[in-house]
Amino acid sequence: MRNDPTHPADPVSGARPGRNVPFPSWIGVVLLVAAVLSMGADQREPDKDTTAIIEASYIYNIAKLVEWRDPVMRQGPFIIGVMGSDNLYRELVNKYATRSIGKQPIEVRKLPDLPEVDRCHILFVPGPNRELLPAILRQQNARSTLIVSDFPDALAQGAVVNFIPARNTLKYEINLSNAAKHRIEVGLTLRQLADKVVE
Repeated sequence: MRNDPTHPADPVSGARPGRNVPFPSWIGVVLLVAAVLSMGADQREPDKDTTAIIEASYIYNIAKLVEWRDPVMRQGPFIIGVMGSDNLYRELVNKYATRSIGKQPIEVRKLPDLPEVDRCHILFVPGPNRELLPAILRQQNARSTLIVSDFPDALAQGAVVNFIPARNTLKYEINLSNAAKHRIEVGLTLRQLADKVVE
């Protein structure tokens, strides 16, 4: 197959913009994480945040494997909001801000550490901001926002997807009930490859 320079493949999943991520490529994500994170610190490039790279790829692929049922969310740009993590924000901007989810161009926003959040399709709330999550959920209650987090018990607190470290890899868990509350349908592939699915 001839390479398409105008639509570079995702460095982790191998998928190209606008295409569904095939099942094997998600297995490749996990294998890549295991290989990279198991390397010694002196073997890694000092300016690379491996966790941010993998989380950004997960978020992009999650966006492609989830359906927002609210018609309002199918209009305008596809907004990914990031709290706290500068490295994740930069990774999303550098790798994915020129791509689209369906016909919606991706827009990545760096958000202040405040519970008042404008419309987002995906909102990343990291561990250092966990105390804001209850207020964020109250404010986002009527909105179709998929909250992604990276700390223990995040699903019980209302997140839809939570990143978890496991044996030198980065995996994710999903809460389908939380997704349904926000009129979000999680695709079969995303459910099948989750480390844990809460109904």
